[in-house]
Amino acid sequence: MKYSVEITFTEPLLASSPEDPKVYEQFIASRKRTDAEERGEEVDTLPAEIVEKIGSSVFHRDTKGLFLFDYKLRGFLKEAAAAVTGKGGITAFKSKIDKWVFVTPRRLYLQNNGAVVTKADGTEQRPVRAVTAQGPRVALKKSEFVNPGTHFSAEILVLPLGEKEITKERICEWLEYGKLTGIGEWRTGSYGRFDFHLKS
Repeated sequence: MKYSVEITFTEPLLASSPEDPKVYEQFIASRKRTDAEERGEEVDTLPAEIVEKIGSSVFHRDTKGLFLFDYKLRGFLKEAAAAVTGKGGITAFKSKIDKWVFVTPRRLYLQNNGAVVTKADGTEQRPVRAVTAQGPRVALKKSEFVNPGTHFSAEILVLPLGEKEITKERICEWLEYGKLTGIGEWRTGSYGRFDFHLKS
């Protein structure tokens, strides 16, 4: 079964991808160091980089404009299923979503005023706390954002084996959760909340 969904943001959407690609490398290095220390292993031979300056978060973009990757919506569905699928619901829902639910296209272009958004509407700066191998750190984080009213369209494909449990009603239930929690960074600050229209 294939469903078409249009998601329209009711609050600003914050970007969540590091502007500096080296942040990924630094995060992995710091995670390896922390994991090794917790296991009581020597860490002298591991890289010592710790992400103290978080830096900026930006939207993915190409020559067409700004976009979210498909996995952002798929990941949201798993998060929502964990939060709202209660007793009598799907068991092992995360693995079932992984096996049976797919989002297309790969790039979900952000749109506003009838056109693909080509640049962010501004930046939001805030303090963030992080626990590192060297203890707690506080840094400033700056994130690009797009204004409420920005939207994107996608298709949610449920494979035949999943149609009995992953129904239109259940997908609507998960998407309703987005009205409260949203997608993107700083969801606890009410950013990224959205409304939606789903049709089969």
